[in-house]
Amino acid sequence: MRFCISFGKFDSKYFIYCFLFLIVEIFLCLFNNDDSDENIINKHKLLDSTCYFFGYLLNFFPEWIRNRNSISKEKPIANGLKEEKTQSFEYIYNKPDHKYLPKKELIKIFFISIFLLLTEFLRIIQIIKYKIIEYEDNFIFIEFLLILLIPHSSEVYYKHQKFSFLIFTLIEIIKIIVLILGKQSINYLAIFMEIIISIIYAFYYIYIKRLMQSIFISPYKCNFIIGIINFPLIIIIYLIISFIPLGNKNGDLLYIDNIFTIFKNGFDLINVIRLISFPFAYGLYTSIFNKVIYDYTLYHSYILLLLENFIEDIINKDKTFNIFIISCFFIELIMILIFLEIIELNFWGLNKNLKKNIESRALKESSLDINDYYNDEIDNERDTINNENNSMN
Repeated sequence: MRFCISFGKFDSKYFIYCFLFLIVEIFLCLFNNDDSDENIINKHKLLDSTCYFFGYLLNFFPEWIRNRNSISKEKPIANGLKEEKTQSFEYIYNKPDHKYLPKKELIKIFFISIFLLLTEFLRIIQIIKYKIIEYEDNFIFIEFLLILLIPHSSEVYYKHQKFSFLIFTLIEIIKIIVLILGKQSINYLAIFMEIIISIIYAFYYIYIKRLMQSIFISPYKCNFIIGIINFPLIIIIYLIISFIPLGNKNGDLLYIDNIFTIFKNGFDLINVIRLISFPFAYGLYTSIFNKVIYDYTLYHSYILLLLENFIEDIINKDKTFNIFIISCFFIELIMILIFLEIIELNFWGLNKNLKKNIESRALKESSLDINDYYNDEIDNERDTINNENNSMN
């Protein structure tokens, strides 16, 4: 077996990111899975989305720390220079966003933020119409497929990657069919909404990767900018909705949600913990995701999305499907690890175009070219010497 399967490059930092992401996702799911009337997140449908975008806004703090550290590291550069030169260095490292972020990128970020806000309202519509989110995160393979197919880098896909992605996609489709057919009724509108959400998030991931890579925006700043846009917007929408009743039942006005009733009956300890911890958890969630995309590739986000999907399925889906869901998860995880070349398949020529093998061949070819060059130089020199000797004779 060890000759057929081997391990490639193991980056411990990446797996630390994955582990932290898993802990945060478990925390969010367990705290949000309480369907009792006391759960303030379930009683107020917009509250979870508000905490989510507040989490984006909280990325201000790691960005601020990062800026302070970068400035302190650059201080020795300015030592011994005139005061005005020192100030110019400080200006460079503290340059405001609007000074170097093109206006067209600001417009793009604004529309991306609006689309993210739209996904939250699509989920709220599902909750109102179907009481629960039946298909949440069932269509992550669409995100995977779009990230694979939409040009965002000079990446070339080789045999082992095509093979692993094909198996992964087949498993995902089988899982979706089994889980959907396991329902008593199929809500096609909910399925359509979830597909739209997956498409929006795929384009979002591709865009922020390009933003971080080409314009050198930090992962935290990307989140912070989205938080600046979406958090005030969702508060404004929350206030507007709170003044628009949908009807009357038993003398009480009915609302989609009402921000004022959050504070009406006070909070118990669990709900206080929820309200305080959820924004920080979402902030950590978004920062880890962006850091993985920033430090590695978009494809490394596959494991994060898979972990999120798995935890959602295990906690929210019918428990009779747990063995099936766990089996699918491990097969899909192995396929992603093969795609990322963390696991290597040494049969059927699947290891021919592994990155390390391509680099090894390139190194050998370059060394052969160098040897051929020196051999040709030596041969030319010998021919020159022989010709000179023959002419003297």
